[in-house]
Amino acid sequence: MSSIKLQVTAITLVVFVLSGTVVYFIHQLVILPSFQQLEREEAVKSMERVLQAINRDLENMMVTAADWAHWDDMHRFAAHEGKDPGFIESNLDLDSLESLKVNLLSIYTPRGKRLWGKAVNLATGKFLNLGDLSAPRLPSLHPVLRNTRPGSQVPGIVQTPFGPLLMVSTSILRNDRSGPSTGIFVLGRFLDEEAMGRISAQTRLELSLENWTPLSTPPKEWVTASGTSFPHTPIDLVETRDAMFAQTIIGDLPGSPFLKLQTATPRSISSKGERAVNLALLSIGLGGILVMGFLWLLLHHFIVSPLAKLTAHAIRVRKRDDLQARIFLDRADEIGTLAQEINRMMAALCRARRRLVERSYCSGMSEMARGVLHNVGNAITPLTVRLASLEEELNRAPAGEWNMAFQELRRGTENEERQEDLARFVELAGSELSAVVMGAREELSAIAGQMNHVQEILNQQDQYSRNSMILEPLKMEEMVLESEKMLSPKMREKICLEVEASVHDTGKVLGSRITVQQVVSNILINASESLLIHGQAGGRIVVSGFKDHLDGRKVGHFLFRDNGPGMETESLERMFERGFSTKDRGSGQGLHWCANAVNTLNGKMYAESEGPGKGLCLHLLLPLASEGKRDEQSGGNVTRTSP
Repeated sequence: MSSIKLQVTAITLVVFVLSGTVVYFIHQLVILPSFQQLEREEAVKSMERVLQAINRDLENMMVTAADWAHWDDMHRFAAHEGKDPGFIESNLDLDSLESLKVNLLSIYTPRGKRLWGKAVNLATGKFLNLGDLSAPRLPSLHPVLRNTRPGSQVPGIVQTPFGPLLMVSTSILRNDRSGPSTGIFVLGRFLDEEAMGRISAQTRLELSLENWTPLSTPPKEWVTASGTSFPHTPIDLVETRDAMFAQTIIGDLPGSPFLKLQTATPRSISSKGERAVNLALLSIGLGGILVMGFLWLLLHHFIVSPLAKLTAHAIRVRKRDDLQARIFLDRADEIGTLAQEINRMMAALCRARRRLVERSYCSGMSEMARGVLHNVGNAITPLTVRLASLEEELNRAPAGEWNMAFQELRRGTENEERQEDLARFVELAGSELSAVVMGAREELSAIAGQMNHVQEILNQQDQYSRNSMILEPLKMEEMVLESEKMLSPKMREKICLEVEASVHDTGKVLGSRITVQQVVSNILINASESLLIHGQAGGRIVVSGFKDHLDGRKVGHFLFRDNGPGMETESLERMFERGFSTKDRGSGQGLHWCANAVNTLNGKMYAESEGPGKGLCLHLLLPLASEGKRDEQSGGNVTRTSP
């Protein structure tokens, strides 16, 4: 489990990363696209400025053309169909074109007959042939001839062998602009590199003008949204990493596409915007790091560090088992309150522990005394029976009669027959008394052995109170046979005990001799009492064993199976509880003590029964002694049956 310090650090980093990610995507998805959109709008506006600059040239030419066309001398010249040489000599020459900075000046009749016209390259002074515009007569469908209304002007761009030409045609009127119109006045200026350079300088844009490559179909839409006097297609944008290219197709005066105009706008806005965004991200990141660092320090100082102190205090109390330890945090918040409550809780635990120790001591002493009394009672019960039997045998012995006969025989008698009878009686009574004495001696020896067993129980209890018990390798079949001797004569007479060879084959167990013997004795006594109480005919107890594992340790698993009345599941679950007994006068201490004693030896006890009337099986698991020299004595069934 990670510490709260790591959790706070992780949460701080996650918040920082999430906030940084949100800010980054806002910049990438909102702010940068707004710069790019502004750049697109700027590219469109740049193209519109170029178109408007071209249109201004046309407008300037329209003003100049109107000044020349609305002139009485020009009106008369056109009315007389150019038969005024003086007008030509004084007004229509190369100097006039140079002063007007135009490449074409022509005068036509309303039907398209050329009265006068010149096309010249102003840089070289060379006259040019512009096709229809240099011919003696314009074609009947030429756009110039559309100018039929007085005072009207037709501006536009036409294609010539020498490049695109800005051209304006104006109807010829008097000074007061009265008619009728006597002709058409035309001015033209090439849209050449010089003109494009001038427009580029005005707009500060890179321009390119090239002939339009005809498409399979003409443009579907012409627009004049920029206020131009000539048609062009909607402005199209082509984006590259370094520049934004705006493109449009310009139509000529007849209305056919023929020029492709392109402007290149450096992507300075997006680059500056990107730098600004990156700088903003960097500043936000640095600011976020500072804020998160400051926040982390505050959290560490006010929350993490006090909680770490509380955790270290709790661990120290657990390791040292010191309920007297206290922690003091001079805080008025919840953490300070928690520290105070922990101190109060430790004080309460300390008091509770003292009370628990006192009660545990009293309870332990009481339970120990009950266990000792129960074991002593089990050992004394057959002793009492033996003493009662011995007393009964001694009471039946003819000691008084033998003494009377012996005294009478000692005094002598004159009746020889009487004396023979007394001698025979003394002999027979003496033999009987001798047999009683010998039997009493054997019973007293057995009683002394049982008294020694009681003394061992008491000695072991004294050893428990002083030191830990002494463990030694034990043969379970010997423990069973020795425990059998502690059964009452009635039990040994009525019950058949069978110890199978598997008990010997299981091997020696490690335990306290007297403790294991008491456990086995309790098991056998309980089984025998159950068989006798329920009048079980042919009562039988079978002991078997095998090697098993308990919690990863090798153990000897011994089964004490009887054919008694069995037990219900509810009683079976409570069998080892203190105070529980199925016997009318049972104390409920024997099996409870056995289970505790076996647990002390790192073993286990439990019981099984298939139900009432189907017998009971007690399982005893004890650790196996370390493998040493195997007992070479072969095992066999040891069976004692009733005579």
